[in-house]
Amino acid sequence: MGHLEELNQLFVKWKNTSPTSITALSSNSGGPRLYFRLYYENKSVIGAYSSDLRENKAFFYYTTFFRNAGVPVPELYYVDSTSKYYFLEDLGDLNLLSLLKSEGESIRIKKLYKNALSRLLEMQIHGGTHCNFEEFAYPRAEFDSQAILWDLNYFKYYFLKMTDIPFDEQALENDFEVLAKTISEMRGQNFMFRDFQARNIQIRNEEVWFIDYQGGRRGPMLYDIVSLLYQASANLSPRFRDELKGEYKQAVLQKEIYVDADFENDFHSILFIRILQTLGTYGFRGLIEGKTYFKESIPLALANLKNLIHSPEFNLEIPYFLELLEQILKYKSKFATNH
Repeated sequence: MGHLEELNQLFVKWKNTSPTSITALSSNSGGPRLYFRLYYENKSVIGAYSSDLRENKAFFYYTTFFRNAGVPVPELYYVDSTSKYYFLEDLGDLNLLSLLKSEGESIRIKKLYKNALSRLLEMQIHGGTHCNFEEFAYPRAEFDSQAILWDLNYFKYYFLKMTDIPFDEQALENDFEVLAKTISEMRGQNFMFRDFQARNIQIRNEEVWFIDYQGGRRGPMLYDIVSLLYQASANLSPRFRDELKGEYKQAVLQKEIYVDADFENDFHSILFIRILQTLGTYGFRGLIEGKTYFKESIPLALANLKNLIHSPEFNLEIPYFLELLEQILKYKSKFATNH
């Protein structure tokens, strides 16, 4: 039986009536999930399918947990007995990234970004205090040194090796170890959304709603603001980035989670790790799988990387890795795309 038939039967089981129609939805999600919109009685719900049961378990837990805490996430209506199919509240088709692309950095956009960061901070602190990461977080309970090394190796295998630039494995591994230790010992360990990007923020009735948080775990909270401000395809202006960063920083300092100097040092270290992680994803999804969205994001991510490692605030002691990255930046023409 196909997904449409399964969803139709499950809908009947849930609502005791058939949907009037079911439409498959396209998704830029990097994962294996499939989404559908089911219409009935002038209403609609989202039907979803994923065979990754552990990831589904994390998503169901976080959705219920954060919904009950007043965090803007969709309501989970129904889960089938296999935990592979489920129905969610329909938040519409408008996300913050598509709105940014059509409007630019308008007053409306700035307000929505600021609202998103305000709600994110609530989510991070409440989740950090009350989430049961040990039982539900997937694939790891925290963004520890092992998880960081996974991200760094993902970059190595799916981006660095795609350039064919020769490198010293052991020298690179030594710098990876330094990075993993630095990040895992940071302050501000709370709920880390993991993929907090504008395309994962839906807009409905001028309110922000969060999706795709199933990769959440305990980790450095600065990872999420870095993910949003430096999303390559959003390409926010430096001035707007600084404005958003300043407001978030002030809120974090007021809550005494950070002191000023530590915030700045950690911000730039996290930014470095995040850019590498996204390049690994873009390499796998874009260069290997051929997905356009990811491939077109590579030059923008490389521009972010160049600006960071050449900035005076960047002070990580990883000499061999930085030398290698300079070679990659010279090689970037391979990743140019035609628009």
